[in-house]
Amino acid sequence: MTYRLDLSVINEYPNDTPPRSRMGLTLHNLTDRSLEALSIAVLFDRFITPNTLSQGSIEQIGSYCVITPAHQTLDANQSLYIEFDAHTPPLRFLCAGFKDALLYANGEQYSVMLTPINLAHTHTTRSTIPDVHPAEHAIIPVPKSVRHQPGYFTLSPTTPLIAVDPQALPAAQWLSNEWVRMYPQADIALDPRHQDAVTGDHAIILRPLPDSALRDIAHRDEAYQLTVTDQGVVIQACAERGFIHGCASLLQLCQEHETQLRIPAIKISDAPRFAYRGMMLDCSRHFHSVDTVKRLINQLAYFKFNTFHWHLTDDEGWRLEIKALPELTRYGSQRGPNTRLAPQFSHIAERHEGYYRQEEVRDVIEYAAARGITVIPEIDIPGHCRAAIKALPDWLHDADDRSTYRSVQHYTDNVLSPALDGTYRFLDTVLSEVAELFPASWVHIGADEVPDGVWTDSPIYRDRRMNGETTASLQGQILTYAEQKLRALGKRMVGWEEVQHGDKVSKNTVIYSWQSEDAALHCAKHGFDVILTPGQATYLDMVQDYAATEPGLDWAGVTPLEKAYQYEPLASLANDDPAREHMLGVQCALWSELITNQDRLDYMIFPRLTAIAEAAWSHSERRDWLDYLARLKAQLPRLDKFGIQYRSPWASNK
Repeated sequence: MTYRLDLSVINEYPNDTPPRSRMGLTLHNLTDRSLEALSIAVLFDRFITPNTLSQGSIEQIGSYCVITPAHQTLDANQSLYIEFDAHTPPLRFLCAGFKDALLYANGEQYSVMLTPINLAHTHTTRSTIPDVHPAEHAIIPVPKSVRHQPGYFTLSPTTPLIAVDPQALPAAQWLSNEWVRMYPQADIALDPRHQDAVTGDHAIILRPLPDSALRDIAHRDEAYQLTVTDQGVVIQACAERGFIHGCASLLQLCQEHETQLRIPAIKISDAPRFAYRGMMLDCSRHFHSVDTVKRLINQLAYFKFNTFHWHLTDDEGWRLEIKALPELTRYGSQRGPNTRLAPQFSHIAERHEGYYRQEEVRDVIEYAAARGITVIPEIDIPGHCRAAIKALPDWLHDADDRSTYRSVQHYTDNVLSPALDGTYRFLDTVLSEVAELFPASWVHIGADEVPDGVWTDSPIYRDRRMNGETTASLQGQILTYAEQKLRALGKRMVGWEEVQHGDKVSKNTVIYSWQSEDAALHCAKHGFDVILTPGQATYLDMVQDYAATEPGLDWAGVTPLEKAYQYEPLASLANDDPAREHMLGVQCALWSELITNQDRLDYMIFPRLTAIAEAAWSHSERRDWLDYLARLKAQLPRLDKFGIQYRSPWASNK
């Protein structure tokens, strides 16, 4: 050990505006040589107020901070101490400390050992989960109607797998592939085939569901019936997604018994509560490989999600190939040393890079479609655009705009300008390729977190404020342009709740309510369709328990499994309120500021994904916490087979 960096919380001021903490860092030079021309680089996702340093100065871009001491020499075996204020609510988790650090001195750079942050206080409570016995019929989300019957159907390598309805062939193929993947030792590699008529028993048959069985079902394209007897299996549906969901339930019911696979006899009639059931994955803050994306999509199919929302662009990375603008990925897909983007979140001395080529995107879309899942792309504008602006400065940098602002993630240069022709050429080019690449009828346009102060010292704002326009109306100008462009391309625009700021987008825009349910209630009552994704219940990057060692963020609070499970969408709204007609569904999300690898992704997603799945699919009267836990305990061995590094629900009990 040669250099060590400590960070401590000295005092907390939660009632200040904004809340702040007084903090102190100590750099220890444990070598026998001095450091000259010293500066300290750290990754810290809080804003450090420059004029509060006890000595020296700081430059901060996002989470990348470079602190230069007043006296830039640190002698051998000596320490350097600097205090500062950070804008932050009280810190209770170790992951809130420095993520990485590097010393610049003597014309070189030196790695430094980081010790865990010394917190002023930690939570004293812990969540506990009742112990339960695993359920035999362990389907998540819980079906609408279940009748248990005696007996089992036993699979064999010669079991026929027959799709009477050709729409069922993708589901049958997925079913066969998953059995091979999960139970390779069972030698169950069934060859699905289409056959108009079926005779004989001991088969798995996928056939059309008669219209009479679909009466009074709201989302009939996703409804299914599953019947298992000791003589065979029948899955009935009227559309491809219904067959997928029936196969998902069948896969969850499958049991290993000695050397065989068997399925308990059962009769299920099922259909979803909400039409939209989604998950968003942020692949901008940290890039996730195609294999990782596919692996997640496959699990979404198991739990009957039907939408994968793909967050592809943000301040820290542009991840989608745009053939007409290769600069976006040439410069915008990498950050770190010798790039246009400063390091963020995880590593200072190493580059972080990656993007999806269009042929890879098509592969993911096809993979998802075979599992009944629609892929919705997100191109985040007009905020969260730093990667694009740095990649295309000739188009997107507004030299006449002297406004000063700071975004939530501590950037001062991440918003598109409504005054530049290049902004609209950029939108035309990008949205045209996105619309052609993605078959989904929706395109997510972001629109969140445009900071206060943006455009206030720009010529366009000075000209228009005389007419009563605000910066919100300038944001609305950009978003209205995007909406009209998407409409011309045959797409519907959707966006985060701020998309309706400025009152310029049409009521055809779908609102994703994320800061709470308030925006959803407001917008639904004013005629907007809404998707509920409140951070307090559905954001999977939030910490899962109160122990200081738990990874994750906590701006929306702590979200244990029970809190996620008990989420009831718009519980305060009467069932007969007309605004409910505008409530399309529920979505969970994983933002990836702290998600650097597959194991951490698994840990944050599972098992809370299964809880949100039940909130989105199952009717409230069918949901029961203890019953869910029993089904979840039975599901964990299946997650083990996929190598999913989930957080054990009962770990906090120990």
